[in-house]
Amino acid sequence: MWTVRLSADALRQFRKLPASARKLLKTALTERLEKQDPTHADRNRFPLRRPSPSAAYELRVESWRVFYQVVDADEEVQITLIGRKEGNRLIVEGEEFEV
Repeated sequence: MWTVRLSADALRQFRKLPASARKLLKTALTERLEKQDPTHADRNRFPLRRPSPSAAYELRVESWRVFYQVVDADEEVQITLIGRKEGNRLIVEGEEFEV
């Protein structure tokens, strides 16, 4: 079983989400990142194509995007960013963001 930790930014972003989105994401984080191998790529969980200093992987949950890094030695997943996809734009805390 993996340990999921949110960075200070991700925790702030998570707390600002509507209650329904928090519940949806909490369930997805438990099922997809804690109980399963977070490095295993599938349709909605995959490594980023372009290198990013903030994240190595992306998890898609409906229109929400969770970006994270994996620390294998500790079996820890560090969530670095949570945003919403609108068209081809990623919106984080009301601002357009580029990963």
